[in-house]
Amino acid sequence: MQQESRFSCFKCKEELIFDVKIGRRDMCPNCGAYLHCCKNCRFYDPNVHNQCTENQGEFIRDREEGNFCLYFEFHPLGEDRSAEVDAARSKLDALFGGGGAVAPKALSPADDARARLDALFGKK
Repeated sequence: MQQESRFSCFKCKEELIFDVKIGRRDMCPNCGAYLHCCKNCRFYDPNVHNQCTENQGEFIRDREEGNFCLYFEFHPLGEDRSAEVDAARSKLDALFGGGGAVAPKALSPADDARARLDALFGKK
């Protein structure tokens, strides 16, 4: 027997269980929010361009409105993306030296800019 997929509404966080694919106009039985919307999609990420990690998806103005996106996949309940975030952060640290931003010091703006340039190009 196949395990039922478990999901939750982005708005009210109510757990949803359904056996059929949701349609564009399906709404949350608890709060009335559209279910087939960007904010319920596993590709939705407010920190990326167009707020969508699916690079073929078309721009959608209202992220909470029901839409016809062909790439929509409901975001599973309990899906943890922290490992993906940590991997991306470690790649950035490796690319830019791992130190992050230069610690703020009591420097003049000119000295601070020079120190940042030296750190960027590896000069000491």
